Amino acid sequence: MTYVYDYVVGSDNVKVEYCHSSITDSIKVVDMWVNGKFHRTNWMSPEGNKALMTRLENDMTDRMCDTVSTEIDLDRDVLTIDGC
Repeated sequence: MTYVYDYVVGSDNVKVEYCHSSITDSIKVVDMWVNGKFHRTNWMSPEGNKALMTRLENDMTDRMCDTVSTEIDLDRDVLTIDGC
């Protein structure tokens, strides 16, 4: 399963698809785009790469620990089946 993390840095729109490797117990970037163009993490400065990995680790933690704030309307978001 992969996750997509979007963010803006400076004037750049960054979209990163990533996953967690159970073999290396680390986050792996699957694909990355900056302003709609393909990008690689090895094209980043060491500081930029470290900042990205920190963002992804925090995003993964939020997803796994369910600490992401989301709006849920139970009347709207619950599936109902007529006759049940």
